[in-house]
Amino acid sequence: MDGYRNSGNNESVMHGVSLGLGLVAMATKDTEVFDELKQVLYNNADSAIIGEAAGYAMGLVNIGANDQESIQEILKHIEDQQHEKIIRSLALSLAMQMYGKEEKADTLVEQMVRSKDAIVRYGAMYTIGAAYAGTSNNNALKKLLHYSVSDVHDDVKRAALTNIGFLLIKSPQKVPESVKHLAESYNPHLRYGAAMAVGIGCAGTGMNEALKMLAPLTNDQVDFVRQGALIALSMVF
Repeated sequence: MDGYRNSGNNESVMHGVSLGLGLVAMATKDTEVFDELKQVLYNNADSAIIGEAAGYAMGLVNIGANDQESIQEILKHIEDQQHEKIIRSLALSLAMQMYGKEEKADTLVEQMVRSKDAIVRYGAMYTIGAAYAGTSNNNALKKLLHYSVSDVHDDVKRAALTNIGFLLIKSPQKVPESVKHLAESYNPHLRYGAAMAVGIGCAGTGMNEALKMLAPLTNDQVDFVRQGALIALSMVF
């Protein structure tokens, strides 16, 4: 901790050291480390580079903690924050806090999806994915499919589909069937999200159904969809 406190003011160094501290203390729920990272976040309000790393590191330390006090603090800080990178890191740190918590995350998810900020709603999709990872929970699947078509922002749509991969990661045979219609969507972000859902959910399986769905996307007219399909194929095989 002394080394962290004395690491200077260089943004790049602080970014790396903050992430390193988060990884070293990952899932420890160490309040001293969490509070130190929080102070770095607060004391560097004008630095998106430092604040972003501190936000992610806070989430890493508190993976699965579901600590309501820190969750409310983070939500309040998001409201007062202007830097998109910091907002995104804090939104994803909330997702990490809810890892494995299933229905205990539902209240936070509802609060996040009502936000006017698309980045917070983006974080809500990862909160669902983290909370219900590997459970194949039907209600969570319905929510992700719903937000993938109902949200007005493409980043949220893409995140909703991507997190279906995490949700169904222990039932890979369900993934292609769940997203195949959206893989044919006119919206390239939905096609990309469907590809990543298959890549994550069917990782290492070599499933023929996954290949059938991903192969056409490797020839998609949109470059980032082709990229996503190729990444997904590399994950599946």
